[in-house]
Amino acid sequence: MIRNSERKKVIHCNLMSVFLAAAYNPRASIVFHAPKSCSHIAHNAFWEMRLKITTNKYFNGQCDGSNLFVTGLADKEAIFGGEKLLKACLLDIAAVRKPEYIIVAAGCAAGVIGDDVEAICRETEASTGIPVLCVEGSGFMNQKAVDGVLSVTKALCQKLVYPLSGTAKNPAALAVFGINVIFSRESEIDEINRLLGLFGFKNIYYPPGGMTLKQLQETAAVSAVTAIGFIPKNLEAVRVFARQFAETMQISYINLGIPSSLEATYEWLLDLGTALGRKQEAIKAVEKERLAYSEFLQNITALLQGKSYILAISLPQRYFEPLPIIKMLEEAGLKLQGIIFCDELTTAEQLMHKKLLGKNLKTNYYDETKLQNTFVDLVITTAPKKCSRPQYCIGFRRVGRKGSENFLLKLAETLTEQRELVYENR
Repeated sequence: MIRNSERKKVIHCNLMSVFLAAAYNPRASIVFHAPKSCSHIAHNAFWEMRLKITTNKYFNGQCDGSNLFVTGLADKEAIFGGEKLLKACLLDIAAVRKPEYIIVAAGCAAGVIGDDVEAICRETEASTGIPVLCVEGSGFMNQKAVDGVLSVTKALCQKLVYPLSGTAKNPAALAVFGINVIFSRESEIDEINRLLGLFGFKNIYYPPGGMTLKQLQETAAVSAVTAIGFIPKNLEAVRVFARQFAETMQISYINLGIPSSLEATYEWLLDLGTALGRKQEAIKAVEKERLAYSEFLQNITALLQGKSYILAISLPQRYFEPLPIIKMLEEAGLKLQGIIFCDELTTAEQLMHKKLLGKNLKTNYYDETKLQNTFVDLVITTAPKKCSRPQYCIGFRRVGRKGSENFLLKLAETLTEQRELVYENR
């Protein structure tokens, strides 16, 4: 662990995210043009996520990870090239598995060798009639981080959706890029669907994860598209693609933020209503949301009024903004007794938090040792810690009014049951 020092820039291999983005898509095959070992991390991640995915109501398919293939580049291919190996692998998959489409991602070794992966994909598609999609990648070879999910989304849309651009549009259908049922919690998708449903959207698509070929092609009929993301550095790239999708399909692009707090949710609804030319409906929707939360707050405050807490932060400001949390807790009647900066934060990250908090908040700051010597009713953490008081470990995001209500309900559960540790998102 790097403590109190500046982190070096890390470029992660994108192969795992490429596989997970399409692993749950029925009748899709994913091929790594790489050494055998490159499939290990991706396959393990699949099994770690499998229980979460297969119990998700938005996922109805069956998947056992057998749709992942690796060409197995070895010393021989490192010298003579691996294009023949890739071609043979793709032809075998087409003959035996008969997939609806194949996704190919090249690893570092293929990038070093210089194999023309795109050409092999074109040749295989021409000879088999099966769409073969080459996605941006090359493992660690890129000088910038590559969003594997976005790469797969682009490839699928270009090959399977854009040819259907003349499809009649459904005014109740909308596509959301940036989040999907594989990487997002079920409750988050539920809340986005609820908020969009206030404006009559009934058919909401979240490409690409867990979608059949038919569902992917149905996105050609959406009347609008938006982009929602929780990681700021990835969101802008997703928005650029969403605009391109809208332009290609000749539909509306709706620029929405992230409804990650109550105020952000109200703004989100107003922005959506304005974009749709239905501002008065949006104003009424916001009034109903405010009223519903006010009624909820009256009930929950009876359990929380006057309780004291200390907030222990392990995440940098770019991932966790504490002020909305502090404001929500203040409205619920809790009293902040200080902020702890945990050892995971660098000095620069601590200073950034202090700079932003200092403009709006007067409180005391402590290091992690304070966790063992505090007498507050509750310790709120962003990562589980050893501490002397009941601990509520929160996520770094929540969506809409329902997300805020769940946050306070779980907090009340921690206090009323005097449990040692409660997770917000479990």
